[in-house]
Amino acid sequence: MRTFVVGCNHRSAPVEKREKIAFGEAAVPTALESFKRQFPEAEVVLLSTCNRVEFYVSRPMHGRPRIDETIAFIGEFHGIEMQEFADALYVHEDIQAVRHLLRVASSLDSMVLGESQIVGQTRDAYEAARTAGTVGRQLGPLFQQALAVAKTIHATTGIATGRLSVGSTAVDLARQIFSHFADKTVMMVGAGGMGEMTLTHLIETKPQRVWVTNRTDARAVEVAERLSRQYPLAVEPIAFADWVGRLAEADIVVTCTGSREPILTAGAFAGIPARRAYRPILLIDIALPRDVDAAVGRHDCVYLYNIDDLQAVTETHLAQRKEAVAKCHEIIEAAVVELADRQSREDIGPLIAALEKHFREIGRQELERILPKLENASPHDRELIEQMLHRVTGKLLHGPVSRLTGDSTAGAGRVYAEMLRALFDLKAEE
Repeated sequence: MRTFVVGCNHRSAPVEKREKIAFGEAAVPTALESFKRQFPEAEVVLLSTCNRVEFYVSRPMHGRPRIDETIAFIGEFHGIEMQEFADALYVHEDIQAVRHLLRVASSLDSMVLGESQIVGQTRDAYEAARTAGTVGRQLGPLFQQALAVAKTIHATTGIATGRLSVGSTAVDLARQIFSHFADKTVMMVGAGGMGEMTLTHLIETKPQRVWVTNRTDARAVEVAERLSRQYPLAVEPIAFADWVGRLAEADIVVTCTGSREPILTAGAFAGIPARRAYRPILLIDIALPRDVDAAVGRHDCVYLYNIDDLQAVTETHLAQRKEAVAKCHEIIEAAVVELADRQSREDIGPLIAALEKHFREIGRQELERILPKLENASPHDRELIEQMLHRVTGKLLHGPVSRLTGDSTAGAGRVYAEMLRALFDLKAEE
């Protein structure tokens, strides 16, 4: 089997590009089902968050999809040309793909180093693929190991100690604009997991009022009631149809919906600044695709930040975690070696068996041809001849087998395997 990942993240592509190929929660099952119909032999997990869109694919050695076919699938699903993503997409194959997944699941590849949200997002992506029937013997154990490694890293390295999160970064931005919060109103638009997590950080600044809205009213009510029980203030759910009008009163607004189009356009916002008497308003858009039209940020009283803007705030804190990061790398590399060895055994074991079967079949045929001609040979002589042939076959196999098993983690084993398949015409069914 060959395994690869193709995708883009907050480092390789700006939010303007990422949002074009993002898969909302509702779109993921549809995409997985479509992928399975088109490439029935392959396994696939789709990880789509506000910071990344990645396809993890495992396929037979000479099967489909190829990398270019996977990229084409993304474009076809969204109805866009993928040429503009030529410089934005990255590809990792085999061991590098394994290493990348472990880094992603452990938050080492996150915009916010040490954040825990990505662990849940990785688990959700894996569970969605399991439900869709697109993971099996290859990606199943790989993702299970990645989640186990992430758990170990967060429990033992201190990578999450004093970590920044999207929520704490939002608070940092708010403190740069407002000197106090006792008279401020916070509004959360979109009551998903990321939104709720961000809102909890803002609630800890003790604002005067907190509003929550969601396209599904019941979800807004559920979150508001839960937060009201957790914190000493009444969180108020508001109707989604009313939230734009409430911008005249809100001071800090965080948006995180799954909309494919902006939910706040420049036109809809045009009259809001005057109604606010041009008081400052902080808009933090952590959605992908973006919820807020970039033109809204052109007003002097508006401080608009999207998910990419938050990265600049977090980068200054990376040096503080160098020691923890080094420990994380050690754990990841040990896991990579373990996974590579396991994958090598699974890939090369059947080939070694086929190679041995091929050699011993030749020996058997030659033995059957020569034994009838040895009329004077005793049973003991015949047994010695059979033993000699068995030993010769074993010695002939020793070199190729040693190369296959000894160099597999470096990638050379795969090259040797392909050569042996071609040279001896070894079939998969063998």
